[in-house]
Amino acid sequence: MQFIETASFGSRVAGKLTNRLALGITLQHSIFTASRLFLPPLLLALSFMIESDLSIQLFLITATILTISAFFSSLVVLINFNYFQSLFQRIFTLYQYNTIPVAIAKLFFKREAKSNLVDLQVKPRIKDLSFKKVAVSGLAYFFLSTGFLIAFSLAILIPEYRMTMSQLTTAFHGIGAIVLAMYIDPMVSRSLDFELENRHWIDNVYAIFMGRVLAYLLATVVFLVLYLYAYLT
Repeated sequence: MQFIETASFGSRVAGKLTNRLALGITLQHSIFTASRLFLPPLLLALSFMIESDLSIQLFLITATILTISAFFSSLVVLINFNYFQSLFQRIFTLYQYNTIPVAIAKLFFKREAKSNLVDLQVKPRIKDLSFKKVAVSGLAYFFLSTGFLIAFSLAILIPEYRMTMSQLTTAFHGIGAIVLAMYIDPMVSRSLDFELENRHWIDNVYAIFMGRVLAYLLATVVFLVLYLYAYLT
């Protein structure tokens, strides 16, 4: 789910490079919504684990595995970002004659000319990225990626109020969603509206990506430390 959600951001960049920004944003939101299909099975599985009197140690190691998987999958997207945004450019072409689901399906089965693809020429260095934007992005995605894991951990620790504790997912996600909606999305949209020659827009995109990857890494460290503490005590 996190891999698809992270890769979908390439749609915005592809829209910027091909002067089809509206289509890029629409396709990103469509794929983002489709990625939520993986969430119900995950939540049901975690809920069943809690109802089965799972130990807090085993749940924390499960959370660690989930967040480290999200970290590596997002890192793959970050390193190969030009490849993923070029995939969306190909979807744009296929979408002219098909619906979005059909266009995505044909992407993997139909070969078409790639000579008209626009490459992402500039790749910012880490020192060029805004620390503030990286930190705010990391804060938002830390809560968005760990909200239900933290809430379910509390449900295990306080079993008599586990239904109440599990509802804290909304509170944790709400913090990340507010930061995302009030700061990150407007900032990225504003920078994407600038001229293509202005490189600040790609610096902002990579700052958001870096914050997201670091958020998953921080979440992994947090759950691993909590697991070691619970195991030793």
